[in-house]
Amino acid sequence: MDRRLVRKEEHAITGKRDKRGHEPITWHTAFRDVIQLTLYPYRDRLSFEFEHPLNSEPLKIDVVIIKKEGEAVIDSPLAAIFRRVNIVEYKSPGDHLSVGDYHKAGAYARLYSVQNRVETGEMSISFVVEAHPRKLLEYLVKEYGYEVQEEWPGIYYGKGDIFPVQIVESKQLGDWGGVKWLKELRGGLKGEELREIIEMSGSMPKGAPLSAYLYTILRANSRGLKELMAMSDAAFEAVLKEYGFTAKWETEGLEKGREEAVIRLQKYGMEPKQISEALELPLGTVFRYLKAE
Repeated sequence: MDRRLVRKEEHAITGKRDKRGHEPITWHTAFRDVIQLTLYPYRDRLSFEFEHPLNSEPLKIDVVIIKKEGEAVIDSPLAAIFRRVNIVEYKSPGDHLSVGDYHKAGAYARLYSVQNRVETGEMSISFVVEAHPRKLLEYLVKEYGYEVQEEWPGIYYGKGDIFPVQIVESKQLGDWGGVKWLKELRGGLKGEELREIIEMSGSMPKGAPLSAYLYTILRANSRGLKELMAMSDAAFEAVLKEYGFTAKWETEGLEKGREEAVIRLQKYGMEPKQISEALELPLGTVFRYLKAE
């Protein structure tokens, strides 16, 4: 996704700033990248619709994933429950998945079914949340008698509703396949975890949807980014080489290395002030490097 488009969307959606004057982190924008990265090997078999409008009012589904061929096999634990049309609702880190959220998604799915003449048996609903949805799972069992079981680490199936339903507790996902993208869409990441993400990003084909994802991850994990910068030469050189940082931090090429780092992080979507904080450089120095590019 074009970084300018991401930036424009953030201003349009959020508008508000926190007490420190920072714009809120737009996790949903990054989730659009993540859901595509997670299922990237199957991109030719799927189409993605984001914030699908249900009517003229502001009723929108976070993501609709449609199998281009109804019987296409998607060999990913995240998509094992998928039917032809799949509704995905995402909760940002720190948000909880409530009973009301569950019912709202069900209503959206039913409305989509009617509007698009899709049989309910051809649809599924997925919820993605970081926090364990204990109250919701207990509610489904006690109030509706649904059968809830953990099919894979972090992936729960709720059986008994009109739609097949899965609840994905992203932080508890395993490291299999592409789900690591989704597992790491959060704050609190350490330098080593950021290094793995950057290395994963470098191995993706050109054109893979990474812009919003990297922007959000780097912005939400400035402390982890500092740890990454402070890693030993052996651990960090691989990242430098992969992403074009050709100078070493603490040797003769320090000035050039800092300049390249500033330019590279700006291309990933970080604001000058965020780069200044992450690299512990004066803001004026950051602007000087960017102006000289």
